[in-house]
Amino acid sequence: MDTHSLNGTWQFRPTADGEWRPGTVPGDVYSDLLATDTIDDPYDEDNELDVQWVGETDWTYRREFEVDDDFLAHDALVLECLGVDTVSEISVNGTSVGETTNMHRAYTFDLGDALEAGENRISVRFRSPVEYGKERMEAYPYEVPLIRYPVDQPGRNFIRKAQCHYGWDWGPCLPGVGLWRDIRVLGYSGPRITHTTTEQTHHEDGVTLSVRVGADVPAGSEGTYDLTATVADTTAHREISLEAGEAEAEIDLTVSDPELWWPNGYGDQPLYDLDVTLSNGDGEAIHTESDRIGFRDLNVVREPDGDGEGGESFAFEVNGEPIYAKGANWIPIDAMRGNVTDERVEELLTSATAANMNTIRVWGGGYYELDTFYELCDELGLLVWQDFMFSCALYPATDEFLETVEAEVRYQVRRLANHPSIALWCGNNENEMSLVNWFDDSEHIDEFYADYERLNDETIAPAVEAEDPSRTFWPGSPSSGGLFTDDGELNPHDQSRGDLHYWRVWHDGEPFEDYLSVEPRFVSEFGYQSFASVDLLSEVVPDDQLNPTAPIMEHHQRHPDGNKNILQRMADHFRIPFSFDDLVYLSQIQQGLAMEVAIEHWRRLKPYCMGTLYWQLNDLWPCASWSSIEYGDDWKALQYMARRFYAPVLVSTVVDDEGEGDGEISVWLTSDRREPTSGTLSIEFYSLEGERLAVHVESVAVESHGSRSVATLSVADELGLGLEGEDVSTESLLVRSSFEADGDGEGEDTVETYPSFAFFEPYKHLELPEPELSVEVDGTDVVVETTDVALFVALETPVAGHFSDNYFHMVPGERRRLSFEATDAVTADDLRGAVTVRNLRETY
Repeated sequence: MDTHSLNGTWQFRPTADGEWRPGTVPGDVYSDLLATDTIDDPYDEDNELDVQWVGETDWTYRREFEVDDDFLAHDALVLECLGVDTVSEISVNGTSVGETTNMHRAYTFDLGDALEAGENRISVRFRSPVEYGKERMEAYPYEVPLIRYPVDQPGRNFIRKAQCHYGWDWGPCLPGVGLWRDIRVLGYSGPRITHTTTEQTHHEDGVTLSVRVGADVPAGSEGTYDLTATVADTTAHREISLEAGEAEAEIDLTVSDPELWWPNGYGDQPLYDLDVTLSNGDGEAIHTESDRIGFRDLNVVREPDGDGEGGESFAFEVNGEPIYAKGANWIPIDAMRGNVTDERVEELLTSATAANMNTIRVWGGGYYELDTFYELCDELGLLVWQDFMFSCALYPATDEFLETVEAEVRYQVRRLANHPSIALWCGNNENEMSLVNWFDDSEHIDEFYADYERLNDETIAPAVEAEDPSRTFWPGSPSSGGLFTDDGELNPHDQSRGDLHYWRVWHDGEPFEDYLSVEPRFVSEFGYQSFASVDLLSEVVPDDQLNPTAPIMEHHQRHPDGNKNILQRMADHFRIPFSFDDLVYLSQIQQGLAMEVAIEHWRRLKPYCMGTLYWQLNDLWPCASWSSIEYGDDWKALQYMARRFYAPVLVSTVVDDEGEGDGEISVWLTSDRREPTSGTLSIEFYSLEGERLAVHVESVAVESHGSRSVATLSVADELGLGLEGEDVSTESLLVRSSFEADGDGEGEDTVETYPSFAFFEPYKHLELPEPELSVEVDGTDVVVETTDVALFVALETPVAGHFSDNYFHMVPGERRRLSFEATDAVTADDLRGAVTVRNLRETY
């Protein structure tokens, strides 16, 4: 097979007229306009509003390429487009060869007689996505509702394009066009393998791998062929007969005792090369397709509770072990395709595993990620909850629309099914919920239910089942499994089954303690916002606008009540600072505290609750948002705190100060380890003035995958006096609980844990000392020491990278050594003098 890539430099202009400018493929029109200085950066200030005309314009891209007579001699000549965004007509040498209407699927067009020896010209004429969506919307017999965002470009639900291109409550409205994935010309004689999908059966003798092979067989190439599959030093052969057109065949092979693939934190991630070859009768290989697979037995366990109340478990199980899903939601890493690189994807996913995550949810309002994303998830041990790309809307159910959706689903499942990281296929994001909560008062609600059923239950679900019967298809997120209430409504908010999105704390302003009242089986969305760092905001916001209520700051906050919510909640927890820099620092701490309260509680509930995926890991432009890693990939406080509350063994403290006396604390151990864990628990009581008042030490243990309270103490009893006395009060008390596992030490496997801290008053009521913090750089390590209690100690440096821990508490005389994980090569001289330290007391 001959392949001629068409990636690289193209020319583009508005279709009507204008100057031809250089563009880049893969890419998008916004990136190309910016690169040619045709528009100002849409991320700067409120420039986004000035470039809305781009999405309302038709555009044409073109380039020239050459092929020779040998290429033209092949039986099949096709144009393969892996990603066209979105509505286009493609011509070669003036002959129309095909049209596209779906960003999320690949297209293969027969070039027929359009291709010529020597120089050829290809052009792609893009229709305005805004105008296309609006036309389809207006032609539909009734309104199909959707959630609209600050810049109102209607009709996004009528076009198969990344929905967040039209803006979201964390992103800009930049609905561009472009060739966003690879495009190439193929020439081949004889069958070409188009896809392989595998299904695993694990048994005592090893793993039986069933390989389904799809092929494109040019006319005249019908006949008998040898199909060979090789993996892990095991080979199987089979003679097959292929007819012209699209064909499929299956071949099985059994691999004895392969190494198993595990999620991050549970084991290693060995991967094996799977080679599938079609050969002719002479033994000559015609086409070979290679892929990387991992052997693992993965299930979504849904078992009735057995109490007759209708509850049901919801948990991932890998190789027979229950997996507590720890992770976050993933959105596209940039609003402009031209800014997306493999290096940025790797940096973000590596940061996820560095924070002890094992699961990533690819959210349904963006796009199916590039191949690099899934390859890295395989290598890093990140399970992928994969949404199909439908979000926060209802959708039309015309035959034309459903036909392209089915092609999209089949293509994406075939593309991704061999990745061991793919754990679950999910129909949509919040569309089931929209029927119940957002659009239920419409006069067309019956039509909405019928359209939803045609799309989700009659199109997406059976296509997934046909292409990948080995995995679970989940109807939507959130969902209780598509169950209906007695009133005939879907019931996506049932805490006793399925997955839950819990947003009352952020959207409704409930206190963080509200999380403690929620007992779900799996929480796939919840979050709290913070501001991005001052350094990042300063790149897009003028200095005189660095204020939460300034117009440009509000433009970079897409949630209508976002900045107000941050500030109102801050008044509950902290003393309001007088500098913007301190305000940003506190907002990030506040965000981390919200997630800490929720996730520690939901981890304590295991095995009843078996997953928490907070919203969200990353950003796609500089803004205030729910992300734990800001645009540019710097870690916020939440990312560091996630490393602690997602530790393999979690130490957490529950404070009960509502009853009689001076209160109790319960210290919990929650373990995700595959073996029991025992060790020593130390509970220390400090006054904020720096005196260690008491210490309680005992041996404790927790079973494998277990969670339980290992110590409950009366504060007054431990201190030997009432807290009403003059010597100590709740406003000046700190409790630190730490766990050291048996066997931890030099030469032994260390069980990763972090101390848990408890306070009896809001931070704003604590009379904190002014600590003297010293920082010493030792190679690429940083040593921090304090004279007094220091809360939320934060190290900062302009050097790209992150510390091994940050935003942590320290007790008097404590000395901590931290490593610095640099994005690029870094020396001690780079760090020396470039590291600063701050703490909560400085904001008073």
